Amino acid sequence: MSAPTHILLAASPALISYVIVGPLAWMLFAALMALSYGRMNRFRRPRLPLPATPPQVTILVPAKDEGDGIRACLERVLAQDYPNFSVLAVDDRSTDATGAIMDELAAAHPDRLRALHIPPDGLPPGWLGKCNALHTAAAHASGEWLLFVDSDVKIEPDALSTAIARVLNREYDALSIMTRLECDSFWEKLILPLAAGSVGALTLMSLTNHDKLPGIAFANGQFFLIRRSAYEEVGGHESVRDNITEDVALMRNLKRAGKRCRLYYGRDFASTRMHTTLGSMFSGWSRIYSGVTRRRALPIVAAMMFVAICGLSAYIVLALSLAAFATGRGRSAWLLASLIHVTVMTLTLMAIYRMSGNQKRYALAFPLGGAVMLAMYGAAVRACRTGKIAWRGTSYTAGSATSSPPAPVASRPAVSPAVEQELP
Repeated sequence: MSAPTHILLAASPALISYVIVGPLAWMLFAALMALSYGRMNRFRRPRLPLPATPPQVTILVPAKDEGDGIRACLERVLAQDYPNFSVLAVDDRSTDATGAIMDELAAAHPDRLRALHIPPDGLPPGWLGKCNALHTAAAHASGEWLLFVDSDVKIEPDALSTAIARVLNREYDALSIMTRLECDSFWEKLILPLAAGSVGALTLMSLTNHDKLPGIAFANGQFFLIRRSAYEEVGGHESVRDNITEDVALMRNLKRAGKRCRLYYGRDFASTRMHTTLGSMFSGWSRIYSGVTRRRALPIVAAMMFVAICGLSAYIVLALSLAAFATGRGRSAWLLASLIHVTVMTLTLMAIYRMSGNQKRYALAFPLGGAVMLAMYGAAVRACRTGKIAWRGTSYTAGSATSSPPAPVASRPAVSPAVEQELP
């Protein structure tokens, strides 16, 4: 008698329920993940051809207290092989050396880089810091296209050329990529790929690439290219000034306005080291989860149930089945079902780790990773209920925007740090 037939004959309502919420649920998840990968795995080399006269692009890089990494980010940005671009770096009320480093690089690249400085009291009521910084920078931009790059991102020299070639050849209005996750510590390697993968499931992000689904869109502000006319048409960052996931909100605005938007995997073109400690992961991802779900806790609770019931239960059932066999009371149907469950789940998790650019073996530690994810989801549910977010040294309450315009900001010339300190 074959194993599947034996399972069917030995099946009880409890076993059937377990097979549905365990192995079959992960098989369905793996199939959907494969379909999503097919939709998003189209940003690669060799790139499409650029026109003889490529359009001007302005790259906007906001930074708040990023003195440790802003130099590497801007040097990578300045090394782009695209022939027609300029860079606006925005020091958003930093208290470290971020602004001085920007000025130093602007002095070394006066024809390419310009530094803007938002003073400590420069955040207007109702605005989140990053939204205000990017709105301010966009007002100074001269390019036909705007590329928003986060300060913790390192982009490859051909990233902009590849992106511009694709949007021009395919007539897109916006393009964003999911970058490779740089993970150094154990917690980064274990948690960040799971956190990023769960955002994809929560938001159905691959459906961004379906033009006939205007209600579903996702963007990654780490690398977000937008046609300037489309950006201005939807109100730019002013339209999302109090949104804690402004990149997603802006892409949703673009798609609802009928713009052609695309989201791709781009791990070969850019990398990001997002959160380096477990505490920053909880703070950062609770912000992200509550933002992308529009502060609706139900999708996050559903994710918690999937991790607990469809995920972690596999190890419990497998352990109980092995213990039962050790005492001579085991049933092969339960043991086989739990083995299939653990195997399918582990292979799927390995694919998630691989797609993020990390080692697949961390999928074997899912009992620990899943438990941390449950706690992180709990923090996100709490953020949904309270609306309170602490990020980059500033506390925010979601939904508190007013109609106040952004405060004016001075564009200061690149000068030496000594002279810089004498400026008002």
